[in-house]
Amino acid sequence: MKIKTPILIAIIVLIALVILAIIFGGYKKPGTTPGPEEISIAKEIYGISGTIEEIQQNTLTVNALILLQDPSKEPLNKLVKVLVSDETKIYKLEFPRPESMSQEELKRGVVPRETEIELPGLKRGDKVDIRTNKNISENIKNNTPFTASAINVINK
Repeated sequence: MKIKTPILIAIIVLIALVILAIIFGGYKKPGTTPGPEEISIAKEIYGISGTIEEIQQNTLTVNALILLQDPSKEPLNKLVKVLVSDETKIYKLEFPRPESMSQEELKRGVVPRETEIELPGLKRGDKVDIRTNKNISENIKNNTPFTASAINVINK
């Protein structure tokens, strides 16, 4: 079976167009994650929120939400290592149920009750807010641990 010349030319042109579209269109395979040049985390980060995934001697691994430079984009989920020092304050925050509060208390606003706890009081699955005294943006970019100044465990 012999392929006619116009059909052969059309196939070659179509293949060339697909190759050019891939090269100049920046095509990416479905399911690939964007590279670091496409995701820019915020330049200043002084705290993270997330869930404790692992607890070691003086280190927590937290699945945290990381804010991006472009606030219109969804935050990035990332595992972050957090060092706990002797100066780190750890609190359990308990929020009162609105129906158990008086009208006067509701007018003043909901204030959580803080209870200081120790590192052994933390457990895997706890929801935490972690604060620092320094900008940790580079630590998050470079996957290096940072020291927490305060850890708040959120109990609803």
